Amino acid sequence: MNLVERGEELSIMEHMLDSCASGHGGVILVSGAVASGKTALLRAFEARVHASGALHLQATASDAESDLPLGVMGQLLLGADLPAADARRAARLVELIAGSAQSRRAAGELPAVAMNEIPELCGILLEKARERPLVLSIDDARHADEHSLECLLFLARRLAVSRILVVLGENSGFLAGHARLRVDLLRLPGCRNIRLGPLRRSGVAEMISLFGEPGWRTRKLVSEIHHIGGGSPLLTRALIEDHRAAGAGTTPSAGLVPGESFVRAVATCLYRSDLATRRTAWALAVAGADMSLAELVEVLGTSRESLLRSLRALNEAGLLDAGWFRHDAGRAAVLRSLEPADRARVEARCAQVLHEHGAASAVVVRHLIAAETADAPWARRTLIEAAERALADDEIDLALTCLRIARDSGTDPDQALEIRAALTRAGWRVNPAGVAQHLPELTAAALDGRLGTRDADELVGHLLWFGRAERALDVLRAVERQSTASPGRSGPGVRYRHDCPRRWMTYAYPGLPASAGACLGGTPEHTTAEDTSPQHAAALARSPHQRAATLVKALLDGPGDDVVVRAEQILQSTRLDDGTLTPLLVALNSLLLADRLDAAGFWCETLLKEAVERRAPMWQALLAAAKARIELRTGALVAARESARSALALVPADGWGVAVVSPVATAVFTRTVMGRLDEAAAHLSIPVPDAAFQTADGLLYLRARGHYYLAAGRPYAALDDFLTCGDLMRRWDFDLPALVPWRTDAAEAHLSLGDRDRARALAEEQLALSDRKNDCARAVSLRMLATTLNAAHRPPLLGEAIDILRDRGHRLELVRATDELARAQRELGKVGQARALARKAQRLAGECGVPVPSMPAAADAGSPHPAEQPWSSGNRRHPEELSNAELRVATLAVRGHTNRQIADKLCITISTVEQHLTRAYRKLAVQRRADLAAKLNPLAGPGEEGREGAASHDACDRLHVG
Repeated sequence: MNLVERGEELSIMEHMLDSCASGHGGVILVSGAVASGKTALLRAFEARVHASGALHLQATASDAESDLPLGVMGQLLLGADLPAADARRAARLVELIAGSAQSRRAAGELPAVAMNEIPELCGILLEKARERPLVLSIDDARHADEHSLECLLFLARRLAVSRILVVLGENSGFLAGHARLRVDLLRLPGCRNIRLGPLRRSGVAEMISLFGEPGWRTRKLVSEIHHIGGGSPLLTRALIEDHRAAGAGTTPSAGLVPGESFVRAVATCLYRSDLATRRTAWALAVAGADMSLAELVEVLGTSRESLLRSLRALNEAGLLDAGWFRHDAGRAAVLRSLEPADRARVEARCAQVLHEHGAASAVVVRHLIAAETADAPWARRTLIEAAERALADDEIDLALTCLRIARDSGTDPDQALEIRAALTRAGWRVNPAGVAQHLPELTAAALDGRLGTRDADELVGHLLWFGRAERALDVLRAVERQSTASPGRSGPGVRYRHDCPRRWMTYAYPGLPASAGACLGGTPEHTTAEDTSPQHAAALARSPHQRAATLVKALLDGPGDDVVVRAEQILQSTRLDDGTLTPLLVALNSLLLADRLDAAGFWCETLLKEAVERRAPMWQALLAAAKARIELRTGALVAARESARSALALVPADGWGVAVVSPVATAVFTRTVMGRLDEAAAHLSIPVPDAAFQTADGLLYLRARGHYYLAAGRPYAALDDFLTCGDLMRRWDFDLPALVPWRTDAAEAHLSLGDRDRARALAEEQLALSDRKNDCARAVSLRMLATTLNAAHRPPLLGEAIDILRDRGHRLELVRATDELARAQRELGKVGQARALARKAQRLAGECGVPVPSMPAAADAGSPHPAEQPWSSGNRRHPEELSNAELRVATLAVRGHTNRQIADKLCITISTVEQHLTRAYRKLAVQRRADLAAKLNPLAGPGEEGREGAASHDACDRLHVG
């Protein structure tokens, strides 16, 4: 057997064995910390005893048999190989003593029968010792029953004249718990106490050599194992095994990582310790390093002396160093050895003690969470307050965990309502769909007057989010009535909180029914003198929602410099949180509509970065949707597509409520412009609440869908969406071309249908509405108007539009205006300018991600029809790819016929024409009628009708989006 650093102790024991053989018995007490190698030393000594010819009788005491009279002596006698007569006598004596054990006196003295029979029982062993030396070895002696210990004391008093050597293996505190045994044993001249200490570094190195691999005995590994294992042979051996299991045999430089062997070794140490030490280890692991000694005493319900004794034992066992775990793996292993139910009780007790000592709620809550229960009222209140602080610190998961435990532990109805409102507030940052279940109960409580002011105002916003505007108005009225009836309950200065959502709803939901709009019109139904006070007016003016509402009103009056100033004031002075996110988004959109794309992009990136750092998925999603709209305006189509995708990925569509139309509209519009109609159609399949079309974002959705229809060859459906936008915006007094230029959109649809006059009238109408000389809406109107005019009248209008768009940074519209100007110059015969402009349009289109057909490399001056072949013949596909019906419809479309004219010529419906065109576009990989000319031009013929189709209707029938 390999013993490390135990040679000196073994020599002492061998010397006492020699003395025993010569007639001088003795007692060896082998003590030491748990798992310090006592058992290994006893086994090594046993081999020496057998080699010497002495009789070795061995017993192992157990806590399970500590109340069994003569349990240890019975084990010793079994190995004595007694003659039959002695064996029967010993059995009779054991039975007699065990039977009398029930009659022990209260003073703890043994009954007379036991005192009479013990000498006779010990006499059997004394007689055996006369034959040859006798070694009685008892491991874990602290668990020995009292009768067996009396037998050992009886023998110990006669060791000087007998050949008996008693060897007791026990931990360091054994004698401290047995005062009489300590006195009687230690005063004997033949008693020797051998104390086993922890392994030194040299001992650890020797163990690595014995049980490790060649090359492991490095200074680094020795130091790590010695530090983590604390010199405990058991822990050291376990760490060596874990090092091998981690692959250190193939990678010698691998670091030491305690594993399962270490966990099992720690559990062994604990369960070989006494109960007090074991409970101390568990309490210490649960409590943490910051708990004071006095608090730990209360947790354990013990004395300070007992706690210090247990801490010393754990230090000696190699688990602790100066009262705390040597390594986190040691603490984790101790916690793993604790049953879940027991741990919950310890955690709850720690929480109670810390609360009573005034510890920070964050510390108390950690234990309440681990206990998974909060039965006491103080515990639930602590969890609610901690959740509020956690949410303020952006620890959403912690806040939700605290609130769920408080919810599952409480029975008070009012507190349950408070917890439900807090759960809604915290869960909203992650996914509103997950907390929508709470809204009906909160709404009922608000209508009954049982919901606080703050929670009621937040409830209004949540109801609006899911399109329940009428219900939100009911809640608002109920809370206002409650505040008027009980002004002291809300407190001074609270009324303005109700005014904010009241005024804000007018702009957030411009499509509310007239009855609802009348209710929102000016002041609340119940007004007090406090509501008209200067303090109330000042508080209202400071409200972010009120400032946002004022900003939207200024925007509707015209997106001028005042709008920019107000928007940047909100962005600079408002911190991002749940209550200010909406005003901040309004400020971003205002900058966008005012054509301040650089400023909007900067602020959006800043806020999005903060939202990411603060780990709020809903914030990130809303800001990503705003970022996508900005990128779409600037022509960064790939970035806009990814931002819209990210917004819908961060929060599923069912969590967006009515706001889902914002990212979906951007995704549809972007993919339509990029020619990915299948992807756009997939996004149009996302369900959209009907209430979304009462909001401004609903207009963006209608516009995006209209352009998808236009690209898919369904101009009538597109026109219907564009005109619906116009009807809604005029009905709401929300006619803002910077938001949705529905007139120029409708003009494009009319051009696609061949109605040039109506298209021109709409473009001129929108141009007249453009108050500013340099806004994007004016540039779009100029470009659209130019497409309805002859080539000679187009360049001035397009040139002005290009200047505005270049100055404002609208690259997507700039591509289209530049492309139109190139076509106009080509039709006027200015081939060089047309070619330069076409190259510029292609470069810009490539930067934006827009697929644009290439212009001809050179113009044939001698061609009688230089404008009839605008696209390279290399892009053509064979017309046999189309069916006969599709080919007929496509050919007439190239020749300039409208869908109605084609339907009349072929005696089919307009819907059938649209379907044939859609399939033709898909098969020939084109997006507009003008591109069909490049594919089917040889079939158009050189006649006048074909030339008119290629030239005059080129600009009319192209797909225009932006």
